[in-house]
This record gives sequence, C-alpha cells and structure tokens, in this order.
Amino acid sequence: METMSLTHPFASVMAFKIHWLRQASKDIDAIFQFYSQYASQQVAQRRISKIVRCIDSLEKMPYLGRIDEEFTRGLCYRYLVVTYKVYYFVEGDGVYIASVWDCRKGRYI
Repeated sequence: METMSLTHPFASVMAFKIHWLRQASKDIDAIFQFYSQYASQQVAQRRISKIVRCIDSLEKMPYLGRIDEEFTRGLCYRYLVVTYKVYYFVEGDGVYIASVWDCRKGRYI
C-alpha cells in the first residue's frame, strides 16, 4: 500500500532564525513603555508576549504572513496582524522583523 506525504510545499524541516531590526526593537520598547505608563507593567508584558509569540511562529512558518505590495522597498515584505502589524521579510534562513505598526492608530507607535 502506497502512502502519501501530507507535507505542505512551504513546510520547513529546519527552523528559521528570527532577527530583530533596530526599528522593530524600538517599536516594541515604545509599546511596552506606553502600556506601562497608561495601564500597568502586567498589561504591557501581556501585549508584548502576544506579539512575540506570533513572531516566534515564523521560525517554523516564515511564509505565514501576507505579502504587502505597498510596503515593498526592494524586498518582499510580509506582515502578520496581532492588533499590531508586524512587518518582516525572509532572506536565506533568517526572518527579519522590520517594524511593528499600531493598526488602531494608523501610525507607527
């Protein structure tokens, strides 16, 4: 009896490495500072944890996000939405987190 492989063509055997670019790190720091100041450090930590968990999923599924045609700057930028739009691109075996955009305010934090 012949068996079929159910592996998706984009499935990765290896884990990709997540790299935080300077702007994305600044964005995360600003989000944490905002919620620490206007809510509490616990709320800030929960927000950041939710974003980071989503980003961590890119280690196994780097092509999970949608391609953003408008954000392209010579690279194929993708994004995930977790109340915040996380822009990233894949290059080699790395996933580069470029920025974290606040969707509710229509601007970068």
